[in-house]
Amino acid sequence: MKLGCSSWSYHAAFRDGRIDQREWLRRCAEDMELDGVELADLHFPATDPSYLREVKKLCIDLQLTVAGIAVTNDFGPAERRAQEIDRVRQWCDIAAVLGAPVVRVFAGWMPVRAQEADAGRIVGILRRVIGQPQPDRRRAWSDVSWALRQCADYAAERGVVLALQNSVRDGIVRTAQDLDQCLRDAGSAWLRVCLDPADLPHGGGLEMPLRRTVQARARLRNVRDDGSDGTVHWPELLRMLRLAGYRGFVLIDYEGAEEPETAVPRAARYLRGVLQTLARRELLMAPGLEGTVPPSGNGRATGTIEAAPRY
Repeated sequence: MKLGCSSWSYHAAFRDGRIDQREWLRRCAEDMELDGVELADLHFPATDPSYLREVKKLCIDLQLTVAGIAVTNDFGPAERRAQEIDRVRQWCDIAAVLGAPVVRVFAGWMPVRAQEADAGRIVGILRRVIGQPQPDRRRAWSDVSWALRQCADYAAERGVVLALQNSVRDGIVRTAQDLDQCLRDAGSAWLRVCLDPADLPHGGGLEMPLRRTVQARARLRNVRDDGSDGTVHWPELLRMLRLAGYRGFVLIDYEGAEEPETAVPRAARYLRGVLQTLARRELLMAPGLEGTVPPSGNGRATGTIEAAPRY
């Protein structure tokens, strides 16, 4: 597995003008020594051909892989669905120019729930009691599946894979079962999974979506002093990904209260250590290597192998 970072991790810094896309790319390469990056749509200052060529050249010079493009879309509201489809298609074009193999998208959110939240708790309760029409989840599911198919077909023509991310927070696609069913209903070989294991209900059910996962996210909310997350046990989740044969990018997706300039580098060091431990353990368990003693630089044995840490 390879370690990368989504620019969404630095959204607060982008929003406040403390960093721009070029500087962020340099920090990912030179300060955190990451393998790749995901570029979120909101953090592009421009999308004209000249600027896109500049970003692509900078990533090549910094030896950063453009792992993907992230689109902040919402296929839920019917009145905006056509516009959202066009938007995702435009970012598929940009991904093709940048050489990004994956465009990450969401299915969307139920619009009526958002309206109830705006109306307030009491009004929402009254609507449910007196029989206010509830969201038609079956219709929304059908419409979203259709929208995803339209975008996936467009992406396929440009050699780009669309990756659907789960979202437990009122998302239409929340669970592992939802991911699997939505891909079946959309029916496109160019629609795959961007797995956010920390955002699955109860953190379970990874086996089903892992078969079609092309991107994985390391969502972090509470980065402790050692870089670990106080709410998610990432060593175990990453171990499950590796045992399932996942070899793609693990993209840091930080959403905590601490400023990203200090939190994300700590998290990157920690996750890199976990990935290295998993790789070392896999090497030690390879056929023919059990019980062997690693040689020193002069070819003589240096002692017994130190067991990899257990998580």
